[in-house]
Order: sequence, then C-alpha cells, then structure tokens
Amino acid sequence: MPNPDPARAMANPTCTHAVPNPARFRAVALLLPALFACILLSGCGGGWGVAVSSLFDRVFMPQETVWAASPEPDAFTESYADATGAGTNYVYRVQGATADGSPAEVTLVWYGSKAPSDGWLEIEAHGGSGVHYRTIDEHDVPRAAQEALAASSAP
Repeated sequence: MPNPDPARAMANPTCTHAVPNPARFRAVALLLPALFACILLSGCGGGWGVAVSSLFDRVFMPQETVWAASPEPDAFTESYADATGAGTNYVYRVQGATADGSPAEVTLVWYGSKAPSDGWLEIEAHGGSGVHYRTIDEHDVPRAAQEALAASSAP
C-alpha cells in the first residue's frame, strides 16, 4: 500500500549503490595512467612501446602458457638498437594457442639476432607479452594447440 503522506517517506538505508568503493577508486586511479601510457607509447619506436606493454602485462595480466611455431626471421614487426648500441633486437608478433586450443597473439623479442624459424616455441606469456620462451619438439605441443594453429593457418 502506498504511503499516503509522501513528505514523511524515509530513505532506504539498504541502498548502497551511491556509495563509492575506495579500493575500487584507487585501483582505477592507478590503472588509468598506466593504460594511457601504454596506449601512447605502443606506437613509439626504439623499443619503448614493447617495454611499457610488457611491464603492464607482467603486473596486471595472468600468466598462461602458449605454444606457437617459431616465426620466420624476416617477419619481425619492429627492430631497435640494443642497450649497448652494438646489436639489434627484433620484435615478433606470433599467433599461438593455449593448451585448450584458445588462440593467443604474443609479442616476443629476440635479443641480438633474428628468430631461427625452425621448430616450435613454448611461451610463458602474461597477457600479450612473451616473458620467457624456449624451443621444443612438435610432439611436446598439446594436441588442441596444434589443431587450433593448423585451423587458423588453413586457407
């Protein structure tokens, strides 16, 4: 039954949606500048975009294992001088898959040389950044990952 005197209506004390959560506010306040920096620097040369994206991924993204075919040596998307200035680092974006066959694109950096283009890679990734990778035999790649990669490369 409606209240006959709306002037005497009481506020609902259980309504909490108008009260901001301080922890959520702090997380967003910290995350937005980092995300903005990643967006700005992702197009920068000299390895800065890759470095900032990798840092963001390592801090905020979960780890997963991704398998991929080793990229062709000249298929790099970016290159930049290493810290000594004597060599070159090569950035590759590889199409991979997780153990359950989910697709994943991962950015890898080959320090001082181009990718060897043979074999398969097992990649420890955080988000879209490859943190560690190693060459493995094809029989060590999970079947679901092999099938997903074969399906994605079929014409």
